[in-house]
Amino acid sequence: MRILHTIGRTASAAPENQLWGEIVATGLWQRGQDAYVVISAPTGAAILEAARSAGLGTAPVEASFIGREESVLRAAVRRHGIEVIHAHDDDAGRLAMACVDMCPVVRTLDADEVARLAEAPETTLSFDHVIVGAATVRDRLVKAALIEREHVTVANGRGDARLERLLEAYERAIVRSLTGRLIPARFVGGPPSLRRLAALAAE
Repeated sequence: MRILHTIGRTASAAPENQLWGEIVATGLWQRGQDAYVVISAPTGAAILEAARSAGLGTAPVEASFIGREESVLRAAVRRHGIEVIHAHDDDAGRLAMACVDMCPVVRTLDADEVARLAEAPETTLSFDHVIVGAATVRDRLVKAALIEREHVTVANGRGDARLERLLEAYERAIVRSLTGRLIPARFVGGPPSLRRLAALAAE
């Protein structure tokens, strides 16, 4: 599986630093599961240097391309043969939506973002799959009719179990984009294999 993690935050505040560390750690784990991982962020963002130091691919979005960031991201998706984009914040999510005709987009939502969305009933989520940190957060999205339950993965907990759930979320998004429907969760556990998934989805 070829994964592009993208983030739009460039501040150096502690929460962003922690998120950068989590994204790089996730990318390293995924690479150990035979995934090809690329990190995309605005040029000069500290996460790009951290990703390079860790041996991960990078795709900077040049600041000089203001208004053309979508073209830069689409070029990175083509260049790296990306199969799924994982957007980690609102800025990255909006940018990633320019690539939905190229590959599925998975979005991580935190509790604060979900609260804002739930209070704006005219809002819709156009992502192929959403990742949240708790079942209560998922339930709030579903109750607000922003997304169907089967298109949300709860990735709480720690270690490999959480990361396996992330890979499952990507698999489910890819199968949905390939087939127009979702296959049952029991078919998507284990190491990603698009051939296996496509065959199961076609059954």
